[in-house]
Amino acid sequence: MRMFLKEEKSANQCTALILAGGHSSRMAFPKAWKKTSEGITFLNNIVRLYKNAGVLNVVVVLNEKFTREQWENELLEIKSSAILVKNSYPTKGRLYSLQLGLRFCPSKFVFIHNVDSPFTPSVVIDKILNQVEENGVTIPSFKGKGGHPVLISNAVKNEIINRYESYETLRDVFACFPKKYEAVENASVLQNINTPQDLALFNYEVVE
Repeated sequence: MRMFLKEEKSANQCTALILAGGHSSRMAFPKAWKKTSEGITFLNNIVRLYKNAGVLNVVVVLNEKFTREQWENELLEIKSSAILVKNSYPTKGRLYSLQLGLRFCPSKFVFIHNVDSPFTPSVVIDKILNQVEENGVTIPSFKGKGGHPVLISNAVKNEIINRYESYETLRDVFACFPKKYEAVENASVLQNINTPQDLALFNYEVVE
């Protein structure tokens, strides 16, 4: 059974969970606080994406070392529009970081969005919301390949919260649930920014 969500209901039925709990070691600078030439941090750019799409509940999981005094201005900006969850144990992995954030997500459906995908266009969010897998995972795809962000149902959310230690990866969790792929016409759903070289492919000027 699949359920259709109208765009105007997205704020009531969805939360966006942004994962920024890693070390950003390959970027030599916190990805969350990288800025475009417009002066917007990657993290805030993603928060704005969901707010503009009508997803009003946003939760951010951030590596604790990136919440120190030197990032005070950036933190204030995020705290004004999202719930901030500190990850004090980033070495425990992505599923640990994910379950931390999911505990603060009250909605039945949750977008999972990595901070290394800061330039996702709003049309991707709209496409995902057009048709939702009620009991599993909705995944955007480009030319037949699944990408991100994904939208998980309440069943998946609860499985991660209660049994995340039973799985090695998020892919292993998803293997236990039905999946729906929503085709999009934007390759950004397959792209991640993990290195300065990755960033250059987007042709964005970035400042620190």
